[in-house]
Amino acid sequence: MEWSVNRLRNAIGRRMLFPALRLAREQMKLISDPLHLRELAARADAMGRPATGVRETPVTAGSAPATWLDVKGARRDRVLLYLHGGAFVTETPVFHGALLARLCTEVHARGLMLHYRLAPEHRYPAALDDCIAAYRWLLDTGHTAEQIVVAGDSAGGNLTLALLLRARDEGLPLPAGAVALSPVTDFTFSGGSVQRNDGIDDMFVADKMGDLLPVYLDDPRLRTHPHVSPVFGDYTGMPPLLLLVGSTELLLDDSVRVAHRWPGAQLEVWHGMPHVFPGFDVLPEAIAATQGIGRFARECLKAAPSAQGADVGTTAGQAAAPGADMHAPGHPPARAPTAPAASLAARTYLGLAVANAALALGLLLLGLAPLMLANPLLWATSAVVLACLLVEAPAVGRSGLGLSLAALLLGPGTALSVFLYLRARKRGAG
Repeated sequence: MEWSVNRLRNAIGRRMLFPALRLAREQMKLISDPLHLRELAARADAMGRPATGVRETPVTAGSAPATWLDVKGARRDRVLLYLHGGAFVTETPVFHGALLARLCTEVHARGLMLHYRLAPEHRYPAALDDCIAAYRWLLDTGHTAEQIVVAGDSAGGNLTLALLLRARDEGLPLPAGAVALSPVTDFTFSGGSVQRNDGIDDMFVADKMGDLLPVYLDDPRLRTHPHVSPVFGDYTGMPPLLLLVGSTELLLDDSVRVAHRWPGAQLEVWHGMPHVFPGFDVLPEAIAATQGIGRFARECLKAAPSAQGADVGTTAGQAAAPGADMHAPGHPPARAPTAPAASLAARTYLGLAVANAALALGLLLLGLAPLMLANPLLWATSAVVLACLLVEAPAVGRSGLGLSLAALLLGPGTALSVFLYLRARKRGAG
């Protein structure tokens, strides 16, 4: 039964993904305030499906808060330092935490998710300063460069490449390898694909790309600096690099041009895939790409010492002590909702469920049910809610899904409220 539900969830997810991305693209055309974009991204991320079987430990990595992710089979002597995307202005810990957990499972490594400072409050070089400080922190706490792979997506892909360039310029040992997913590498946006794929890219439009420049940079003259636009960098002495990008992306040429100049770089262009597609695990291409990233990273790490053994059984020594300050000054916490917050959310959703159910029963008693059932909007909304319930079923389990589906008899609003209540209660209990 569970296998069938997951298969159905993935099938529906694949059908819904591209229309949902294009809808988000149209909405982003109307947003000029980066703080509004951050708020919308946080709301969408809160609806996501967190990784399961992962132990998270907050820590301060150099100058910024970070989170250790430990998965089953992770080796203490392997670290995947991950720099999340989000146009330098947003952070989506559920989406990126799940992606990093899947990558760590493939690489057999611990993951360190860095919560670097965000623009526009903290413009360049704040985020890159945090990244280089975190890398130094890993080296200072006993990890050798050969035990580290740096990875990132979109803006985080930019920071991944910039981190390597800056580490070399500052005389630091370079990591074993790097992975960049759909990276932003050119703040002049001069790649031909920006115009060639405009209208084809499922997530972005060309005339909004330039809006990123003043958000991230105080001085537009820095847009060709290699630490801002890595495409203009000197790649002498760089470690192995894997680049993944979709064929229809505006940023396709950002990866292609880096790959042509980076000695030994591997470039994978995936046909028809959206921006940072490995993050969407309902796509079979995402699963295949994640497995490929794992093989690449393991190859980079194969010479790493292995004296510390395999399975992580206890919290690593780098974790902060109980009661310690988990956040550096100037950095907002990037943690999951606290138990009281989750409890408040659960009570709110329960109230909505009761109100929706009462409304449905009232209409039934008034004899208005036939009129409502003749409304095509009701059926369309019910279909969308049903699809969402099936896609997100793992968040509430089989019994929770059954209750939510039963509540659908009292209308889509009741079903959705019941689902959100069950999910919030489960998160609060966890």
